[in-house]
Amino acid sequence: MRKTFLAILLFFIFGCESPKENTGAKALHKTYPCPQSFKTDVAWIVLEWNGKPEYGGYGSGFIINKEKGAFFTNKHVSDTFDALGRGSHKILFNCGIYDAEIVKTALFADVALVRITGLFDSSGFPDPAPFAGEKTKVGDKIVVEGFHVHPYWVRKADEDAGYKFSVIPIFRDYYNLGTKNLDKEQEVVFETLEAVVVAVDEKIKVEGQGSGIMQSLRENMNLYIKIKTTKDHKFPFSGLSGTVVRNEKGETIGIFTAGPQLEYDPETKEDLPDGSFLAERVFKTAFLTPIESAENLRLYLNER
Repeated sequence: MRKTFLAILLFFIFGCESPKENTGAKALHKTYPCPQSFKTDVAWIVLEWNGKPEYGGYGSGFIINKEKGAFFTNKHVSDTFDALGRGSHKILFNCGIYDAEIVKTALFADVALVRITGLFDSSGFPDPAPFAGEKTKVGDKIVVEGFHVHPYWVRKADEDAGYKFSVIPIFRDYYNLGTKNLDKEQEVVFETLEAVVVAVDEKIKVEGQGSGIMQSLRENMNLYIKIKTTKDHKFPFSGLSGTVVRNEKGETIGIFTAGPQLEYDPETKEDLPDGSFLAERVFKTAFLTPIESAENLRLYLNER
């Protein structure tokens, strides 16, 4: 009888205690290994299949409202959302892994508003950078920051040239895709690229946005900012799509959108007798969607 009474008493003392609110990030979502000191307002957006990243399903985004867990990215990145089933897209942000969904896309511009779904704790999220108050001009110095999957040979070449970018071991430590074969090894890198604006009124064709009348309107209506990076990127920029581009004040001036189909170093050009030429291929030119193109989506988010 005493044992029964004691058990009932303990139940009322401990079992009926009000549950404490759990705001710890680890309790709300999955995490991936990354340096605890690493903080950024940029996210890696990835398409998963059977718990692994799908090749070609990578992009970036950047936070514009931390309380709402909202990010800007490119429309051509968001167009693949749920391509492999609902919930197949993830936002990897400051060591946390979140489910993602599209809130709204721009009608003509290559811009999309996406957000975290489910529970999340925004108290540790960084504040979004302000949008530039002045128009971008030719000659402006800018900085591109974003996540990109780099093969080992690119990382080694960058280090040999004096460039050191943060390696975030997502492939090796989270997806278990590490390998000792350096010819096949690749890993996520957070890279910073300095560049200069060379044009502000370029027209380009952005792949992956469909065809027909709407695509023709997009191509004719949109003007892109053209930039040249200081260093040779050494391989295509694809995967950086959707990341943030800032001016020297730290203000957001655009969304990284595309690179050229083909580019070569004119200093290495060697003319051949048949009229063709040989030259070293480089990857230094890219195009940005001006941040003004996202203003309607920002207003839409603020009204929600």
